[in-house]
Amino acid sequence: MTKKITLNKLTEEMIRESRHPFTVNDFAKNLESRWEKEISESTLKKVKKILLNHHFLIGIKEDDFIPFRAVIEKVSHISLSLQLGSWELKQGILIPGHRLMPFNLADLKEQDLVFIDPDGNEIQKLKQTFFIQDVASFYQYCGNFPEEIKINEKVPGKSCMTVTAWDMNSYYKKFGSKPGDSLLIDLVDYEKGVFQIRPYSSKQFRSDRLRRRALYLALATQMDPLSQDEKFCSVGLEKQLLRILFLMDPKFLKDVDIFSVTDFLESLQEWTVVGCEAGGVQMLPAWKSESGPFVRASSRRVIKGELGTLNEIFQDIELSFDAQEFKSILYTVMASDKYKLETVFFLLFGGQGELFKDKKQHEVFYGNLREMLFKICEDLKTKESLLICGLREQCVDIKMSLVGILRFLEDQEVGLEDLPAEILNQIVELDQFCNDALRHFSIRNEPPELKFIRDLRVALKVVEPQLALLEEEIYSQIAIY
Repeated sequence: MTKKITLNKLTEEMIRESRHPFTVNDFAKNLESRWEKEISESTLKKVKKILLNHHFLIGIKEDDFIPFRAVIEKVSHISLSLQLGSWELKQGILIPGHRLMPFNLADLKEQDLVFIDPDGNEIQKLKQTFFIQDVASFYQYCGNFPEEIKINEKVPGKSCMTVTAWDMNSYYKKFGSKPGDSLLIDLVDYEKGVFQIRPYSSKQFRSDRLRRRALYLALATQMDPLSQDEKFCSVGLEKQLLRILFLMDPKFLKDVDIFSVTDFLESLQEWTVVGCEAGGVQMLPAWKSESGPFVRASSRRVIKGELGTLNEIFQDIELSFDAQEFKSILYTVMASDKYKLETVFFLLFGGQGELFKDKKQHEVFYGNLREMLFKICEDLKTKESLLICGLREQCVDIKMSLVGILRFLEDQEVGLEDLPAEILNQIVELDQFCNDALRHFSIRNEPPELKFIRDLRVALKVVEPQLALLEEEIYSQIAIY
């Protein structure tokens, strides 16, 4: 005789099968139908308690729930972006940690996850031990750290942690990965914890920055009314992320294909990440996190104070251009009476508030800038083809117009997330065009190839009218946004 399933087991099975939001009453009716018995009030209270505390359900109101599966199916097309640092590349490993949010599985340990390469081959898992300070940053937004920690009481700085890592040495070489590059992680099988990796260069990362920024601003806007929602403010970070992703307009999410939990949390202005003494990590409004038994961990976007190249400093202070674009702009500005250098610098660097982290970063920036200006002045002593000079100037004009649009939107307090998707896509495409073109014009002693020049002249015939229409829509119809 077949053993009849218990009520608790049936409840668990139904929760895992759920793919749409439901109420307690909906769940109770379906449960009675499957159980083939009427459920008493006392049993219903027990079922409700299971629902309220279940790690695969997100509570909305008192009796409303969203299953994880409903959110995952809505956002499974999005790839997670994992930026690679020098240490990870040097070790030749991947430690996903909190960067898998919101695709972490509550009942799967990290060691149970499977990563496959672009060809579908499984990547080897390793159990490795490192100093805590080397790997702690990979878990800073997780509810808990790996359990295998060995404390060195005599020298606490030498305490170690054993973690699961994936052997990426051969893949980093194959991908040509360097610091600043990333990996894209695609969800293959949520239930089994299978993910596929592929390379994502720093250039691609930069090209997508406006679309990512729009997503993060939209998510932050979605969170504003939730600051008064006690249920939202009491659950863990992953449930919070899944809830706001579920609430996003499907039309907007359709155009989004990359998400990074680290970048998102660091972009927040009005919220911060806290760790409760009882355990777990969550987002709270900044004003709410000042009181109560919390361990504060600011998630406000912070300038790190990079002291490297101009490009690294530009990325740190989040400017809307990179060093190659900037160099091309300076070639045009300094060789023409059309622009005033002070006006150009105000447009490029103005409106940023305190631009640098500190005096040291300010000095390094101007040291790098002086070096670039000296090189440009030397280069300008050599004559250049009027064709090349003219094409560069056309591309610089487009880039300056785009920067002007972004400044205008900032002044009007209109976020990228407030723009219609087609307008945002136009801005992204034009910006990517400028980045690709100005990169070719940034090395003055190496003129672009003839094919590039031919293609660019054709492209400009399309791009310039497109920019004119975009400016008309932005400047004349800004009120409708």
